[in-house]
Formats: sequence, structure tokens, C-alpha cells
Amino acid sequence: MEFVLVPGAWAGGWIWDEVAKSLRDRGHNVHQLTLSGLNEQSETCEIGLSTHIEDVESYIIRHGLESIVLVGHSYSGIIVGQVATRGRVSIRHTIFIEAFLPVSGQSLLDVSGLSIDEEERAILENEGMWPAPSRAELATQPRLNDADINLLCAKQRPHPGKTVTDAVKLESPLVDIPATFIAHEGWLSFSREHDLLATLKSSGSWRFKNIEGGHWPMLTIPQKLAELIHSCVA
Repeated sequence: MEFVLVPGAWAGGWIWDEVAKSLRDRGHNVHQLTLSGLNEQSETCEIGLSTHIEDVESYIIRHGLESIVLVGHSYSGIIVGQVATRGRVSIRHTIFIEAFLPVSGQSLLDVSGLSIDEEERAILENEGMWPAPSRAELATQPRLNDADINLLCAKQRPHPGKTVTDAVKLESPLVDIPATFIAHEGWLSFSREHDLLATLKSSGSWRFKNIEGGHWPMLTIPQKLAELIHSCVA
């Protein structure tokens, strides 16, 4: 099975290392993507939501991948959901991990439950980049230990701001794709996506799995997460 793992905001493919190893040990081929603007110092002012969608699609096309399992975490739920519904590439199944979901006409900030004014101000003050969480902010997150926090502080990068302020353009309904949603109990209850989740739960094409590893289960419980990902297509 071909797995394409897409990181959330501020992160690169490195965040999937332990999960990827576990999936490879199960015999899968695994691709860990790093999206534009997150891997090197580069001109990022023109990197928007469409850039990251095209990053994923072009990688899949360039490597000749077919019938893949596409996995997104947090911010990249917005990305993988759009890739899966666009139909430009062959997606067998989409997995959303502690993820936000794409809603036509809405940006990540619109659906996130965050203060839009505060986040847009932070992006403006950081020359168009969305600053990564501070050590103090990460310390308030459940399940992260000191090693996890040290890793995130060392490797997370500012994220291209336009990707979280650009509006989604969904070409077909999310309910039309086969998908699995993996998150802790109550995830998205704080956001504007609560009603959307209820609709998806009543569909026959989406499955829901609970995991209690905080917002970064690929760091806190990677083996358990890999087992759940594997079970989605086993």
C-alpha cells in the first residue's frame, strides 16, 4: 500500500518519522511530504493554499503513485480533503488525523475557532508568516513531554500565512469520498465544523476512530497511531 503523509502547520515530513517507520515495518511504501515554504528559506509571500494542494498532487503524479492512502494532520486536513475531492490523482482512502476539514468559501482561520483578528495580526507582524507555537504554548498541550516539546521547538518553522487565510474551493462534497477521521473525543467541538462532523458521521462513507494522544499523536503515541492508520485499509 502507498501512504502519502502530509504534515500540519509549521512542520515538515520529519514529524511522521516514527509512524512512517512503523508503517514500513508492516510492508507499506510511505512518502513523507514537506510542503512549500516549510523546508528552506525561500520567498514565501506567494505561497497560498493552492500551492500546497499542488505540492501534494504534483508529488503523486511525479512519482507515478496510484490508489494511495492520503493522510493529513491538523492544518493539512484542509489540503488532503481538497486533493481527494478534486479527482486529479488516484486516492483510495483519505485519513484525517486531529484535522480541520475544508469548507467552501472558508479559510482555516475561519473554521478553526481561533481569533481571526489576532492570528491575522500575528501574520502581518511576521512578514506574512504564521508564527509557530511558543514553548509556553506547547507546554499547555496535553500528552506532550519535554522531548516532544524540544523537538517541536527545534524543528517547527513559521508557516506561509496565505495558506491559512485563503478560502477553500471545494469541487465536490466531502461526504462523497471514502475517509477515516481519527481524533480525541471532543476535537472540533470548539470550532465551526461541529455541524459538518455530525453530517459526516451520519454518512456511510466516513468512519470515525478515537485516539487519546493529544493533538500530536504521531509524537506521543506513534505506534498506536500507525496501527490505526494501518487498520483503515487492512
